[in-house]
Amino acid sequence: MKWWLSSAHKATESFFNFKRHFLHECSSHRVVHASNPIGWSQSYQTPSSFLYSGHYHTTSTILKANQSLQRLPNRIKIEEDVKKVDLEILSKETIKPSSPTPHHLRTYNLSIIDQFMYDIYTPLILFFPNTNKDSVTDIETKRSKHMKDALSHVLTRFYPLAGKVKNTLQIECNDEGIYYMEARVNQTLKDFLDDDPNDERVRSLIPEKPHTTESSMGNYTIGVQVNIFKCGGIGLSASVSHKIFDGQTLHLFMKAWAAAARGSPETVSPSFVASKIFPHNPRLEYSVPSKLLTTKKLTTKRFVFDSMALALLKTQPVAGASSTHPPTRMEATTGVIWKAAAQAASKVRPFGPQSPHALLSVVNFRRRASPHLPEESIGNLIDAAGVVCFPYGQLNLPTLMGDLRKSIAKIDSSHIENMKGEVKGHETVNEMLRGYNQVADMTAEGDCLFVSSMLNSRMYELDFGWGKPIWVYIMNAGLVRFVSLNDTLKGGGVEAIVTLSPEEMELFERDSELLSYATVNPSPLRFVC
Repeated sequence: MKWWLSSAHKATESFFNFKRHFLHECSSHRVVHASNPIGWSQSYQTPSSFLYSGHYHTTSTILKANQSLQRLPNRIKIEEDVKKVDLEILSKETIKPSSPTPHHLRTYNLSIIDQFMYDIYTPLILFFPNTNKDSVTDIETKRSKHMKDALSHVLTRFYPLAGKVKNTLQIECNDEGIYYMEARVNQTLKDFLDDDPNDERVRSLIPEKPHTTESSMGNYTIGVQVNIFKCGGIGLSASVSHKIFDGQTLHLFMKAWAAAARGSPETVSPSFVASKIFPHNPRLEYSVPSKLLTTKKLTTKRFVFDSMALALLKTQPVAGASSTHPPTRMEATTGVIWKAAAQAASKVRPFGPQSPHALLSVVNFRRRASPHLPEESIGNLIDAAGVVCFPYGQLNLPTLMGDLRKSIAKIDSSHIENMKGEVKGHETVNEMLRGYNQVADMTAEGDCLFVSSMLNSRMYELDFGWGKPIWVYIMNAGLVRFVSLNDTLKGGGVEAIVTLSPEEMELFERDSELLSYATVNPSPLRFVC
């Protein structure tokens, strides 16, 4: 390690000076030079990846039985310092497919990317106002039944979701169904969204605690919770096992459910090509490192960049870029956040001139493959673009954005081609996992910031028949340092949901450059009017 860090100290800030950046060559498998860490090369290919688009949750402690619908008399008063929401559980049940899964589809093979994915859950919640002015009674009865019927029909197409995760290689498609819970929130939706809807309060509206890394093996693949507010507004949450779905697949499933619920003639059907193109392999020598997951207390806050702030950010040049294109929304917001996070980390614990701070940005590669993979492909069809900076010195925003752009560009069709097939794919994935573990070992305290972008995902277009959501919130499930980038309802802004240690967040949220572009924890209702 010392020899690499010594070399890194001599490097310039340019992304292509590999000694200051970790970029792993998966495609050519060249002999690694003695001056580089094992598994790294001067081709600058990013450590390919494994992660997710979003955010997580485990339902294993409550999904124990196939319960029929029941009215439950119990009322839960959430502790003031934990969830701060007065919630009344109305029912718990499992929703099964409307027709049985054929025998030849009873085993769903996971892809090699699914295989080594972190075994965590992705929580998503959408908030809908009661635009139809339906009574709460009608919502709890008629609308509720309609939602469940639509979900049951959709599960016949998304049949793996109604099964159980058998192991790291397969899902048993046994039609046992998904966990479904309804609850009444003793507050109006407007009051909830106006009254500091922080991460802890929102987490009370999802089926289970998402800060757990408990295994999904043998458990349900998805949990759903429908939260009905006093005004008739709805908070619809879903937590899906990341062993099977990435962010785009989760959106596809929600889109299919919404289309069925509103009676649309459009049929949204998944494509199951991923496991055939990227077959799993039980003999992987490496796995994703666990040190970047934690059960310790973390702090999550929202930072909203409006269109004016983004326009100003886009005037920044992108250093070293081969084109003159201004930074994208993703590049601009990621650059500012990474710079502030790295500087905060360097103040919390000692950072020397040779101490790196890493960034991994999750990339959906469906359209980067040649030929393109179907947009409806389910599974983890994602990679991670990686780069490091050295916060001991002066960090330069144009350089950070340029490094990120170049790293993402390396996830191209030739790289994706090397992940295909049993032999070549196995070798490539082993190499990239080895490189990823070296990144984790290289950074002190796991100083690696994960960024997952759901920008342009059209989550705000989901319509179940009573209008579109006014706020979409995606959560973290226990990664030490995590950023989820989401669209705002209007105006082309970006909502960044940032998770750091409490000590780092205290410094991060006071960063002057960050605050010149972003507003901290604004009410989601600011974008409604």
